[in-house]
Amino acid sequence: MTVSTVEKVVLSASEEDSTLTDRNTHATRVAGKGSDPEKKALFASVTKRVDYSPKFGTELHGLQLTQLTEQQAEELAAFISERGVVFFRNQDDLDDEEHVKLGRRWGPLHIHPLVPHNNKNPEVIVLDSRLSPPGRYNTNNSWHSDVSFEPAPSSYSILQFEEIPEAGGDTVWSNGYQVYDSLSEPVKALLEGLTATHTSDLFRVFQANTGRKTFGKLNDAVHPVVRTNPVTGWKAVFVNSVFTREINDVSPVESKWILDYLNDLVAKRLDFQVRFHWEKNSVAIWDNRSTFHTGVPDFAPYFRRGRRVTVSGEIPFFEQGSGTQAKAFEATAQAIVAKQEAAAKVKEETEAATAAKSA
Repeated sequence: MTVSTVEKVVLSASEEDSTLTDRNTHATRVAGKGSDPEKKALFASVTKRVDYSPKFGTELHGLQLTQLTEQQAEELAAFISERGVVFFRNQDDLDDEEHVKLGRRWGPLHIHPLVPHNNKNPEVIVLDSRLSPPGRYNTNNSWHSDVSFEPAPSSYSILQFEEIPEAGGDTVWSNGYQVYDSLSEPVKALLEGLTATHTSDLFRVFQANTGRKTFGKLNDAVHPVVRTNPVTGWKAVFVNSVFTREINDVSPVESKWILDYLNDLVAKRLDFQVRFHWEKNSVAIWDNRSTFHTGVPDFAPYFRRGRRVTVSGEIPFFEQGSGTQAKAFEATAQAIVAKQEAAAKVKEETEAATAAKSA
Protein backbone atom coordinates (compact mmCIF):
# COMPACT_ATOMS: atom_id res chain seq x y z
CA MET A 1 0.00 0.00 0.00
CA THR A 2 1.37 3.40 -0.93
CA VAL A 3 1.97 6.20 1.56
CA SER A 4 -0.80 8.28 0.00
CA THR A 5 -3.28 5.47 0.53
CA VAL A 6 -2.32 5.17 4.21
CA GLU A 7 -2.65 8.92 4.72
CA LYS A 8 -6.17 8.97 3.30
CA VAL A 9 -7.58 6.32 5.63
CA VAL A 10 -8.49 6.69 9.30
CA LEU A 11 -8.48 3.28 10.99
CA SER A 12 -9.18 4.08 14.62
CA ALA A 13 -10.81 6.97 16.47
CA SER A 14 -8.76 9.58 18.23
CA GLU A 15 -10.13 11.70 21.08
CA GLU A 16 -11.13 14.33 18.52
CA ASP A 17 -13.21 11.99 16.34
CA SER A 18 -14.54 9.53 18.94
CA THR A 19 -17.97 11.18 18.77
CA LEU A 20 -18.31 11.44 14.99
CA THR A 21 -21.38 9.21 14.92
CA ASP A 22 -23.24 11.74 17.07
CA ARG A 23 -23.87 13.45 13.73
CA ASN A 24 -25.98 10.52 12.51
CA THR A 25 -29.65 11.27 12.12
CA HIS A 26 -32.68 10.07 10.18
CA ALA A 27 -34.03 11.35 6.89
CA THR A 28 -36.64 14.09 7.05
CA ARG A 29 -38.11 13.27 3.63
CA VAL A 30 -38.45 10.21 1.40
CA ALA A 31 -36.30 10.67 -1.70
CA GLY A 32 -38.02 9.52 -4.88
CA LYS A 33 -41.51 9.30 -3.43
CA GLY A 34 -44.08 10.88 -5.72
CA SER A 35 -41.70 11.33 -8.66
CA ASP A 36 -42.82 10.73 -12.24
CA PRO A 37 -43.75 7.02 -12.45
CA GLU A 38 -42.58 6.92 -16.08
CA LYS A 39 -39.26 8.57 -15.15
CA LYS A 40 -39.17 10.48 -18.42
CA ALA A 41 -36.40 12.87 -17.33
CA LEU A 42 -34.15 10.02 -16.21
CA PHE A 43 -34.62 7.82 -19.27
CA ALA A 44 -34.20 10.74 -21.65
CA SER A 45 -30.46 10.40 -20.93
CA VAL A 46 -30.32 6.58 -20.82
CA THR A 47 -28.81 5.03 -23.96
CA LYS A 48 -29.18 1.40 -22.90
CA ARG A 49 -31.05 -0.49 -20.18
CA VAL A 50 -30.13 -4.05 -19.20
CA ASP A 51 -32.39 -5.80 -16.69
CA TYR A 52 -30.53 -8.56 -14.83
CA SER A 53 -33.80 -10.35 -14.03
CA PRO A 54 -37.46 -9.48 -14.69
CA LYS A 55 -37.99 -8.10 -11.17
CA PHE A 56 -34.56 -7.27 -9.84
CA GLY A 57 -31.38 -5.47 -10.82
CA THR A 58 -30.73 -3.15 -13.79
CA GLU A 59 -27.66 -1.70 -15.50
CA LEU A 60 -28.08 1.77 -17.02
CA HIS A 61 -25.81 3.29 -19.68
CA GLY A 62 -25.53 6.91 -20.81
CA LEU A 63 -25.83 8.52 -17.38
CA GLN A 64 -23.09 10.31 -15.47
CA LEU A 65 -24.06 10.38 -11.82
CA THR A 66 -22.22 13.66 -11.28
CA GLN A 67 -24.42 15.39 -13.87
CA LEU A 68 -27.93 14.39 -12.79
CA THR A 69 -30.54 17.11 -12.58
CA GLU A 70 -32.64 17.28 -9.43
CA GLN A 71 -35.56 15.67 -11.24
CA GLN A 72 -33.36 12.89 -12.59
CA ALA A 73 -31.92 12.26 -9.11
CA GLU A 74 -35.43 11.91 -7.65
CA GLU A 75 -36.54 9.58 -10.43
CA LEU A 76 -33.36 7.52 -10.04
CA ALA A 77 -34.05 7.08 -6.31
CA ALA A 78 -37.52 5.77 -7.16
CA PHE A 79 -36.12 3.48 -9.85
CA ILE A 80 -33.55 2.05 -7.44
CA SER A 81 -36.28 1.33 -4.90
CA GLU A 82 -38.31 -0.46 -7.57
CA ARG A 83 -35.44 -2.47 -9.07
CA GLY A 84 -33.57 -3.01 -5.78
CA VAL A 85 -30.09 -2.34 -7.18
CA VAL A 86 -28.93 -0.34 -10.20
CA PHE A 87 -25.47 -0.49 -11.81
CA PHE A 88 -23.40 2.03 -13.74
CA ARG A 89 -20.09 1.80 -15.63
CA ASN A 90 -17.31 4.32 -16.26
CA GLN A 91 -18.12 6.76 -13.46
CA ASP A 92 -14.51 7.97 -13.27
CA ASP A 93 -15.48 11.52 -12.23
CA LEU A 94 -17.22 10.35 -9.04
CA ASP A 95 -14.50 11.42 -6.60
CA ASP A 96 -15.00 11.70 -2.84
CA GLU A 97 -16.62 15.12 -3.00
CA GLU A 98 -19.00 14.13 -5.80
CA HIS A 99 -19.73 10.87 -4.00
CA VAL A 100 -20.83 12.82 -0.93
CA LYS A 101 -22.79 15.31 -3.01
CA LEU A 102 -24.74 12.54 -4.73
CA GLY A 103 -25.61 10.79 -1.48
CA ARG A 104 -26.78 14.00 0.18
CA ARG A 105 -29.34 14.49 -2.57
CA TRP A 106 -31.26 11.62 -0.99
CA GLY A 107 -30.70 12.22 2.70
CA PRO A 108 -28.16 12.69 5.52
CA LEU A 109 -25.06 10.53 5.24
CA HIS A 110 -24.20 7.92 7.83
CA ILE A 111 -20.85 7.85 9.63
CA HIS A 112 -19.90 4.26 10.41
CA PRO A 113 -18.82 3.58 14.01
CA LEU A 114 -15.96 1.24 13.07
CA VAL A 115 -15.18 0.85 9.34
CA PRO A 116 -12.16 2.94 8.18
CA HIS A 117 -13.04 6.19 6.45
CA ASN A 118 -11.53 8.96 4.38
CA ASN A 119 -9.81 11.51 6.59
CA LYS A 120 -11.42 14.52 4.86
CA ASN A 121 -14.89 13.01 4.51
CA PRO A 122 -15.78 10.65 7.39
CA GLU A 123 -18.99 9.76 5.53
CA VAL A 124 -16.86 8.02 2.86
CA ILE A 125 -15.93 4.58 4.17
CA VAL A 126 -12.97 2.79 2.63
CA LEU A 127 -13.37 -0.87 1.68
CA ASP A 128 -9.82 -2.07 1.09
CA SER A 129 -9.00 -5.76 1.29
CA ARG A 130 -5.46 -4.82 2.42
CA LEU A 131 -6.99 -3.58 5.67
CA SER A 132 -8.63 -6.91 6.52
CA PRO A 133 -7.43 -8.49 8.66
CA PRO A 134 -6.82 -6.80 11.05
CA GLY A 135 -8.08 -3.41 9.94
CA ARG A 136 -11.77 -4.12 9.46
CA TYR A 137 -14.49 -6.72 9.76
CA ASN A 138 -14.87 -8.55 6.46
CA THR A 139 -18.48 -8.80 5.25
CA ASN A 140 -17.59 -10.98 2.27
CA ASN A 141 -19.77 -14.11 2.28
CA SER A 142 -22.10 -12.56 4.89
CA TRP A 143 -25.59 -11.54 3.78
CA HIS A 144 -26.67 -8.23 5.30
CA SER A 145 -28.46 -4.93 4.91
CA ASP A 146 -26.15 -2.02 5.62
CA VAL A 147 -26.14 -0.70 9.22
CA SER A 148 -29.50 -2.26 10.13
CA PHE A 149 -28.39 -1.95 13.77
CA GLU A 150 -29.06 1.79 13.62
CA PRO A 151 -32.39 3.27 14.80
CA ALA A 152 -32.68 4.82 11.30
CA PRO A 153 -30.85 2.35 9.03
CA SER A 154 -29.65 3.07 5.53
CA SER A 155 -31.98 3.86 2.68
CA TYR A 156 -29.42 3.82 -0.14
CA SER A 157 -25.78 2.77 -0.41
CA ILE A 158 -23.52 4.02 -3.21
CA LEU A 159 -20.43 1.87 -3.81
CA GLN A 160 -17.63 2.42 -6.29
CA PHE A 161 -14.52 0.30 -6.77
CA GLU A 162 -11.43 2.13 -7.98
CA GLU A 163 -9.19 -0.95 -7.83
CA ILE A 164 -10.49 -4.37 -8.81
CA PRO A 165 -8.90 -7.84 -8.76
CA GLU A 166 -7.88 -9.46 -12.02
CA ALA A 167 -10.35 -12.23 -11.21
CA GLY A 168 -13.18 -12.66 -8.71
CA GLY A 169 -14.54 -10.10 -6.28
CA ASP A 170 -18.14 -9.94 -7.50
CA THR A 171 -21.01 -8.79 -5.30
CA VAL A 172 -24.39 -10.53 -5.07
CA TRP A 173 -27.74 -9.01 -4.08
CA SER A 174 -30.94 -10.74 -2.95
CA ASN A 175 -34.44 -9.30 -3.29
CA GLY A 176 -36.30 -8.80 0.01
CA TYR A 177 -39.55 -8.15 -1.85
CA GLN A 178 -39.39 -11.60 -3.43
CA VAL A 179 -38.47 -13.21 -0.11
CA TYR A 180 -41.71 -11.82 1.33
CA ASP A 181 -43.79 -12.70 -1.74
CA SER A 182 -42.59 -16.32 -1.62
CA LEU A 183 -44.10 -16.92 1.83
CA SER A 184 -47.46 -18.56 2.45
CA GLU A 185 -50.27 -16.37 3.76
CA PRO A 186 -50.19 -17.86 7.32
CA VAL A 187 -46.42 -17.25 7.58
CA LYS A 188 -46.81 -13.70 6.23
CA ALA A 189 -49.46 -13.03 8.87
CA LEU A 190 -47.15 -14.36 11.60
CA LEU A 191 -44.15 -12.30 10.54
CA GLU A 192 -46.11 -9.08 10.08
CA GLY A 193 -46.84 -9.06 13.78
CA LEU A 194 -43.24 -9.50 14.90
CA THR A 195 -40.21 -7.33 15.54
CA ALA A 196 -36.52 -8.22 15.62
CA THR A 197 -33.51 -6.87 17.51
CA HIS A 198 -30.59 -5.77 15.32
CA THR A 199 -27.24 -5.29 17.05
CA SER A 200 -23.64 -4.16 16.66
CA ASP A 201 -22.45 -7.31 18.45
CA LEU A 202 -19.94 -8.33 15.78
CA PHE A 203 -18.29 -4.91 16.00
CA ARG A 204 -18.16 -5.18 19.79
CA VAL A 205 -16.34 -8.50 19.46
CA PHE A 206 -13.99 -7.04 16.87
CA GLN A 207 -13.31 -4.04 19.10
CA ALA A 208 -12.60 -6.28 22.09
CA ASN A 209 -10.19 -8.42 20.07
CA THR A 210 -8.29 -5.54 18.47
CA GLY A 211 -8.54 -2.70 20.98
CA ARG A 212 -9.54 -0.30 18.25
CA LYS A 213 -11.50 2.78 19.28
CA THR A 214 -14.81 3.36 17.57
CA PHE A 215 -15.94 6.63 16.01
CA GLY A 216 -18.94 6.69 18.32
CA LYS A 217 -21.65 4.60 19.91
CA LEU A 218 -22.32 1.04 18.76
CA ASN A 219 -26.11 1.00 18.54
CA ASP A 220 -28.79 -1.64 18.78
CA ALA A 221 -32.32 -1.21 17.44
CA VAL A 222 -35.68 -2.95 17.18
CA HIS A 223 -37.30 -3.10 13.73
CA PRO A 224 -40.32 -4.83 12.19
CA VAL A 225 -39.58 -8.21 10.62
CA VAL A 226 -41.59 -7.11 7.59
CA ARG A 227 -41.23 -3.45 6.64
CA THR A 228 -42.92 -1.21 4.12
CA ASN A 229 -40.71 0.54 1.61
CA PRO A 230 -41.93 4.16 1.71
CA VAL A 231 -41.05 4.78 -1.95
CA THR A 232 -42.76 1.79 -3.56
CA GLY A 233 -45.24 0.93 -0.81
CA TRP A 234 -44.21 -2.74 -1.12
CA LYS A 235 -43.57 -5.18 1.71
CA ALA A 236 -40.15 -6.75 2.21
CA VAL A 237 -38.57 -9.06 4.77
CA PHE A 238 -36.11 -7.10 6.93
CA VAL A 239 -33.86 -9.42 8.92
CA ASN A 240 -30.33 -10.51 8.05
CA SER A 241 -27.71 -12.99 9.17
CA VAL A 242 -25.10 -10.41 10.23
CA PHE A 243 -26.95 -7.90 12.39
CA THR A 244 -30.24 -9.52 13.48
CA ARG A 245 -29.75 -11.09 16.91
CA GLU A 246 -33.25 -12.43 17.65
CA ILE A 247 -36.95 -12.30 16.93
CA ASN A 248 -38.71 -10.67 19.87
CA ASP A 249 -41.59 -12.10 21.93
CA VAL A 250 -41.04 -15.70 20.83
CA SER A 251 -38.97 -18.48 22.37
CA PRO A 252 -35.27 -18.79 21.49
CA VAL A 253 -36.02 -21.97 19.54
CA GLU A 254 -38.77 -20.24 17.55
CA SER A 255 -36.53 -17.22 16.95
CA LYS A 256 -33.78 -19.42 15.55
CA TRP A 257 -36.26 -21.31 13.36
CA ILE A 258 -37.67 -18.10 11.86
CA LEU A 259 -34.28 -16.48 11.28
CA ASP A 260 -32.73 -19.64 9.83
CA TYR A 261 -35.63 -20.04 7.42
CA LEU A 262 -35.63 -16.43 6.23
CA ASN A 263 -31.84 -16.25 5.96
CA ASP A 264 -31.85 -19.46 3.93
CA LEU A 265 -34.31 -17.90 1.48
CA VAL A 266 -32.03 -14.88 1.11
CA ALA A 267 -28.88 -16.95 0.61
CA LYS A 268 -30.11 -19.97 -1.34
CA ARG A 269 -32.90 -18.83 -3.65
CA LEU A 270 -30.94 -18.07 -6.79
CA ASP A 271 -34.07 -16.74 -8.51
CA PHE A 272 -34.12 -13.90 -5.96
CA GLN A 273 -30.50 -12.92 -6.70
CA VAL A 274 -28.40 -10.94 -9.17
CA ARG A 275 -24.62 -10.92 -9.40
CA PHE A 276 -22.47 -7.99 -10.52
CA HIS A 277 -18.98 -8.20 -11.98
CA TRP A 278 -17.06 -5.04 -11.13
CA GLU A 279 -14.97 -3.01 -13.52
CA LYS A 280 -12.80 -0.07 -12.48
CA ASN A 281 -15.04 2.90 -11.60
CA SER A 282 -18.23 0.89 -11.78
CA VAL A 283 -20.90 2.01 -9.31
CA ALA A 284 -23.72 0.10 -7.65
CA ILE A 285 -26.54 1.85 -5.82
CA TRP A 286 -29.05 -0.21 -3.87
CA ASP A 287 -32.00 0.18 -1.52
CA ASN A 288 -31.12 -1.40 1.84
CA ARG A 289 -34.76 -1.34 2.92
CA SER A 290 -35.59 -4.09 0.45
CA THR A 291 -32.36 -5.89 -0.46
CA PHE A 292 -29.52 -7.88 1.04
CA HIS A 293 -26.01 -8.21 -0.34
CA THR A 294 -22.73 -10.00 0.15
CA GLY A 295 -19.26 -9.86 -1.33
CA VAL A 296 -17.84 -13.04 -2.84
CA PRO A 297 -14.51 -13.92 -1.13
CA ASP A 298 -12.86 -15.49 -4.17
CA PHE A 299 -10.28 -12.91 -5.26
CA ALA A 300 -7.17 -13.71 -3.17
CA PRO A 301 -4.27 -13.13 -3.77
CA TYR A 302 -5.56 -10.05 -5.60
CA PHE A 303 -6.75 -6.91 -3.83
CA ARG A 304 -9.67 -4.59 -4.28
CA ARG A 305 -10.32 -1.10 -2.98
CA GLY A 306 -13.52 0.90 -3.06
CA ARG A 307 -15.46 3.69 -1.41
CA ARG A 308 -19.02 3.80 -0.16
CA VAL A 309 -21.37 6.42 1.15
CA THR A 310 -24.42 5.28 3.05
CA VAL A 311 -27.56 7.40 3.10
CA SER A 312 -29.54 7.32 6.35
CA GLY A 313 -33.23 6.62 5.88
CA GLU A 314 -36.34 6.78 8.00
CA ILE A 315 -37.18 4.74 11.10
CA PRO A 316 -38.48 1.42 9.69
CA PHE A 317 -42.24 0.89 9.80
CA PHE A 318 -44.87 -1.59 8.64
CA GLU A 319 -48.28 -0.68 7.23
CA GLN A 320 -50.85 -3.43 7.05
CA GLY A 321 -52.32 -2.17 3.79
CA SER A 322 -48.98 -2.11 1.98
CA GLY A 323 -48.72 -3.54 -1.50
CA THR A 324 -46.31 -6.11 -2.86
CA GLN A 325 -43.88 -6.32 -5.74
CA ALA A 326 -45.66 -9.44 -6.95
CA LYS A 327 -48.95 -7.59 -7.34
CA ALA A 328 -47.30 -4.55 -8.92
CA PHE A 329 -45.46 -6.82 -11.37
CA GLU A 330 -48.62 -8.40 -12.77
CA ALA A 331 -49.19 -5.59 -15.28
CA THR A 332 -45.51 -5.65 -16.30
CA ALA A 333 -45.61 -9.41 -16.81
CA GLN A 334 -48.72 -9.10 -18.97
CA ALA A 335 -46.99 -6.45 -21.08
CA ILE A 336 -43.93 -8.69 -21.51
CA VAL A 337 -46.09 -11.63 -22.60
CA ALA A 338 -48.07 -9.42 -25.01
CA LYS A 339 -44.83 -8.13 -26.54
CA GLN A 340 -43.53 -11.69 -26.99
CA GLU A 341 -46.80 -12.83 -28.55
CA ALA A 342 -46.84 -9.86 -30.93
CA ALA A 343 -43.25 -10.59 -32.00
CA ALA A 344 -44.10 -14.26 -32.53
CA LYS A 345 -47.12 -13.30 -34.64
CA VAL A 346 -45.06 -10.96 -36.81
CA LYS A 347 -42.46 -13.67 -37.28
CA GLU A 348 -45.14 -16.20 -38.21
CA GLU A 349 -46.74 -13.82 -40.71
CA THR A 350 -43.36 -12.96 -42.24
CA GLU A 351 -42.47 -16.63 -42.64
CA ALA A 352 -45.88 -17.36 -44.16
CA ALA A 353 -45.49 -14.50 -46.65
CA THR A 354 -42.01 -15.68 -47.58
CA ALA A 355 -43.31 -19.21 -48.10
CA ALA A 356 -46.18 -17.93 -50.27
CA LYS A 357 -43.79 -16.02 -52.51
CA SER A 358 -41.63 -19.09 -52.93
CA ALA A 359 -44.55 -21.32 -53.87
